[in-house]
Amino acid sequence: MSDQLRSIGFIGAGKVGGTLARLWHQRGYAISAVYSRTFAHARALADAVGAEAVDTPEAVIAASDLTMLVVPDDQIRPLAEQLTLRSRSLMGKAVVHTSGALDVRALESAAAVGASVGSLHPAFPFADVETAVLNLPGAAFAVESEDVRLRGWLLGLVASLDGQVVAISPGSKVLYHAALVIASNYTVTLYALAERLLMSLGADRAAAEAALNPLVTGTAENLRLRGIPDALTGPLVRADVGTVTEHLRALEMVDMDAAALYRQLARMTLPLAAARGVSLDALMRLLAQEEENENDHS
Repeated sequence: MSDQLRSIGFIGAGKVGGTLARLWHQRGYAISAVYSRTFAHARALADAVGAEAVDTPEAVIAASDLTMLVVPDDQIRPLAEQLTLRSRSLMGKAVVHTSGALDVRALESAAAVGASVGSLHPAFPFADVETAVLNLPGAAFAVESEDVRLRGWLLGLVASLDGQVVAISPGSKVLYHAALVIASNYTVTLYALAERLLMSLGADRAAAEAALNPLVTGTAENLRLRGIPDALTGPLVRADVGTVTEHLRALEMVDMDAAALYRQLARMTLPLAAARGVSLDALMRLLAQEEENENDHS
């Protein structure tokens, strides 16, 4: 395997593959071949990046120094096994998947026959290719590979997109992905809960969104500009025990699960409030009493 990355191939031409191929093509990398189960998708991406659309995954391996497996998670291990059986040689080739949850062990069959393997996961929500091409540069990428040359290639690819590197140590990929799910997916869950509570008061969806959207975007901007713990606002930062108490009483009247979630989130927020210099004694007593009451009724 040459120290210089000469060509990148893509197995998968969806949103992630389409975004990465276009961006790296713009940065001067040679995109060699594209395969998709739908040939028209491979052709469209290949035409956009000056590559060849091919009709087998093995053809991508043959044409590329580095092959990106940009397919659903449950297809990665079977695809690697297929490539191991059908490709003439993986020796000297590099194979990398873009899963957030799976680690490099998903490619162990390819590694066993001489391929260098790794994973490269962009921590970014890919809603559509056009938006991602504009906004992905500067994002964080989880990088995992024990091969020195392949790791250098991956770091170079991230650097070409002005990205930040999250180094993944063996066995830690699932915890990394859980962190992203908490920040991204469950933000949507919390938003949906808040929207439902507002609509239960008679607000229509447009009014609820008008109330919530500035809060969510403002919080994200505060996190970007001020970081943790300074981005935290609200009654816990003010040690407003009365307001927290009333919140819990109101939630218990309409949704016990929401009340329990509020209590748990409050407990997990206390260290952030403490870092802001807030005296926690009264809040801790309140939450301890609430926990005792919750246990008495369980």
